[in-house]
Amino acid sequence: MSEARPGRVPRWVLPALIALPFAAAVVVDVVRVLTAEPARDRDLLEVSALRFDPADPVFDLRRDPPGGGQAWSGPGLTLESGWGQAADDGRWTAAARAVLQLEAGRGGQRVLLVDGRADRGERIPVLLAAAVNGADCGRARLDRQLAACRFELPEGAVRSGSNRVELEVVDPGTGREARGRTALIRRLALAGAGTVSFDDLTAQPPLVVDRGRGSILVRRAGRVTAPFSTLVTGSVLSGRVTFRAPAGDASCRVTVARRYSGPDRYDVVSERMLRAEKSPTARIRQELRDRQEPIALIVDVNPAAAAGGVVLDQLRVEVDPKR
Repeated sequence: MSEARPGRVPRWVLPALIALPFAAAVVVDVVRVLTAEPARDRDLLEVSALRFDPADPVFDLRRDPPGGGQAWSGPGLTLESGWGQAADDGRWTAAARAVLQLEAGRGGQRVLLVDGRADRGERIPVLLAAAVNGADCGRARLDRQLAACRFELPEGAVRSGSNRVELEVVDPGTGREARGRTALIRRLALAGAGTVSFDDLTAQPPLVVDRGRGSILVRRAGRVTAPFSTLVTGSVLSGRVTFRAPAGDASCRVTVARRYSGPDRYDVVSERMLRAEKSPTARIRQELRDRQEPIALIVDVNPAAAAGGVVLDQLRVEVDPKR
């Protein structure tokens, strides 16, 4: 009987070592398939993180602004140069000039509202100057008591995405920077043309989300986005849109789109305009193609529809539409 020569590795060892990682991967995949929870119909609110971009966004600089912990995300802000400490009533500028970036899901607003006051160290009145994306928006009186300053914006000054806003405390006598003076800024807002006020924009929450019932009540004009991923190939997105108290030209646009990595990058799958004058209620139904495909339901609600309220409910991702 022949014996293996000492120090020599059998020929089968190297192929076995090469195949081992692939075999392990197959075993892991089989275990995942056997232990994975079977796909089932899901309420859309279970699998989606909501976002709401109001047509007239409000940005609160208070240390603990009211309405925190809401069930959706919204446009934010970034403080840049010239800012000091946060306070219960807002945030102080560290100098006469301060800069921040405001997000706008949809651009085109024609009014900038700034809620704030001048410091109370001196009785000499001051002005507040504003510029948006480099466009001069004029000046407004800044009192020693909290009040709203209103600036008319040039057409096209506000764009979708990030917008640079510059605020400066100005000496009314010289028309130049009021050295040594500061301002407390409580809130800012971007709004359409008209006489809208902070009270109008904050009178009630823009959305009321009831996850137990799977419903969303939209009470302000803007865009609701519900991103999610398909559960299985051939899933169906279904739901209902109801105008609660339609008047005038109440309408909303319902879009189903594939999502991409960049912000606001969508490939439209279907788009439908709903008008309350034709029917106060409409059904949503859209077949989805590939498994784990990133999808978004997008609903744009106009001011006339938001005034009476729009309800989005029975929103579901069905994995077996033939049932």
